[in-house]
Amino acid sequence: MRYQPNPIQARTISQARETLTRQCAGRYGVTLTPEPELPTLGPKNVMDWRYGIHDRELTARRGYQVDDAQQARYDAALRAQAKLPRPSPDTAVVVSGTKLPPDVLAAAGPEAQKGIVAGKPVPESGCGGEAQRTLGTTTQGVSPLVARLMTASYPQSMKEPDVKRVFAQWSACMRERGFHYNAPMDANDDPAFRPSPEGVTHKEIATAVADLDCREAHHVAEVWHAAETRLQNQAVTQYATALATDLRALDHTLTTAQQIVTTKS
Repeated sequence: MRYQPNPIQARTISQARETLTRQCAGRYGVTLTPEPELPTLGPKNVMDWRYGIHDRELTARRGYQVDDAQQARYDAALRAQAKLPRPSPDTAVVVSGTKLPPDVLAAAGPEAQKGIVAGKPVPESGCGGEAQRTLGTTTQGVSPLVARLMTASYPQSMKEPDVKRVFAQWSACMRERGFHYNAPMDANDDPAFRPSPEGVTHKEIATAVADLDCREAHHVAEVWHAAETRLQNQAVTQYATALATDLRALDHTLTTAQQIVTTKS
């Protein structure tokens, strides 16, 4: 949906928010060290797995799980992140304001508990809140309406006649191979295929390979995507006025974010 930022734009918004937050914190004598970005984990984009697995080589090795090398890099980054020094309670007030967990706020200094650091009042919701107000978004550029429509179109698409038809074909194809599921995501979400220390089982790989074969044989992803696109286009027409407002707000956020990131560079 064109009413939400793409991955590159979302990253620009995040970078701008971090820059603004650090600049604001500097006014209170606080130096914020940005946390390193975590490596990518999972699909290359949000659509890749919206309709199920797609990578045959990965499926043959890992079933429904993410790439093992990718997972290892992500886990290592999380461990390194956990070793970084935690911000002091006063710093937490500077970043987020006084609406903190009671134990965190209670550990801050008397003045900080009142929202005053270095003799100056902290902005509402802290420097993070000030950054969001400057960018004009509290939700990374995705309006509540856009988020609601994107969320709603997914289950709605599974009720479309052509999608139900290919799901039935997929299910029959799976039964022929000895696997019993009514819909593709039932296999993908099978609790038996949760990550475990023992690794990926032969049963999971066999199920996932059959799943992918049956998807391809009956063009499940293509039919499903076309149905959801239809529904989203209908929603765009229905909410045209509100979405036009949201798009202008997103454009403002992106322009502001780009200017901040470019100036920083």
